[in-house]
Amino acid sequence: MAEPNEDWSVLEQIPALPPPPGVQSNFHDPETREGLATIVVGVTYGLMLVFLGLRIYARVRITSSLGIDDYLSLAAGASISAFTGLSISLFGNPLGPHQWNVPLSHFNASFMGRTLASIVLFSLSSGFVKTALLSLYLRVFSPNRTARLMIWVGVATIVVFYLIAIALNIRFCIPLSMTTPVPDQDEWAKKLKASNCSQPVYNLNAAVGLFGVISDLYVLIIPVSMVYKLRIPRNKKIGILGIFLTGLLAVASSITSTAFRFHQLKSYDFTWDSIPSYTLRAAELNIGLICSCMPVVFVVLKRIFQPRPCSSGKKAATPPQPRTPSHAYISDLPRGDRSLDMTEGELPKTPGPTAVVGLKTFTRHSQRLPTGRGERSTYTELGSMESNDTENPRDSG
Repeated sequence: MAEPNEDWSVLEQIPALPPPPGVQSNFHDPETREGLATIVVGVTYGLMLVFLGLRIYARVRITSSLGIDDYLSLAAGASISAFTGLSISLFGNPLGPHQWNVPLSHFNASFMGRTLASIVLFSLSSGFVKTALLSLYLRVFSPNRTARLMIWVGVATIVVFYLIAIALNIRFCIPLSMTTPVPDQDEWAKKLKASNCSQPVYNLNAAVGLFGVISDLYVLIIPVSMVYKLRIPRNKKIGILGIFLTGLLAVASSITSTAFRFHQLKSYDFTWDSIPSYTLRAAELNIGLICSCMPVVFVVLKRIFQPRPCSSGKKAATPPQPRTPSHAYISDLPRGDRSLDMTEGELPKTPGPTAVVGLKTFTRHSQRLPTGRGERSTYTELGSMESNDTENPRDSG
């Protein structure tokens, strides 16, 4: 029983990487990137929780219509929370300092297990975030056959890719004992040679990052292309596009994270260079879920920041307004050369004060347009962005 303890004490005196010429290893108070990484991860994680909470509040209290996209968002929030916790547990133990300032004993089975779990959770979280957003688009754009096809192709590709990535990472790194150090250098060299949990995993993670960038762009193209075809005033179209184009933040964080993954392919200072990669991966997931929540959370934000009309005296009693459902279809909105079909003597409704305007009124008019299948537009999700407490009663139905 004494031998393992002696072996462990030996590993505590050996740096995980030989220091550069003229540099001494410092195991006690080394320079580290841990502090800033913890702040960035904590801030983005906190914002994600706020937006996820507002999303669920909007679905439950305002629109009363939880859907599969909301459940996927909750699953994404749970997996991101687990990934965030594992990432922070790795910061400073051993990630953060230069690798020659980290004892070899820190690369034990616990570290390897947490690292593998974080890699798996990242792929799982990415899949949940992207499929949650695509599920929301399916509720919004379902009657449009092109959009529906693009959405289902995206869902299938994303699910299959991330499942394969998870399976390969587990296959490469199991058993973990093949990657834990031992004092005998020859024995450890044999173990590392027989293990794939090093360069192949780096290559796979770089591929996962590249796929993340491509899939984020694909997911962003779907709503932009659909809204761009709507025949509505330019300022209103820009406003609606602005909501969906918040996804550019997720694309930017994904590109930056992927750049650092490729940088790691050529890096030997693993503990130092892993910090930006982990930090940006956490930010990528959190920002991605925030962008996924934005079209729904906009309903709550509009109610908070929308100016209320001031009036003196008592307000006239108005009948209660029906709630706006939280899913939407916009394929029947006017486009091309089609004109709004108004009944004789009917004037356009004046839209209420809102940050992004017009789709509800246009949709209601579009319900009178003849369609190839004799269907009425069931648009409501983007209409819910336009709902407000000061609507004209005639607009309630």
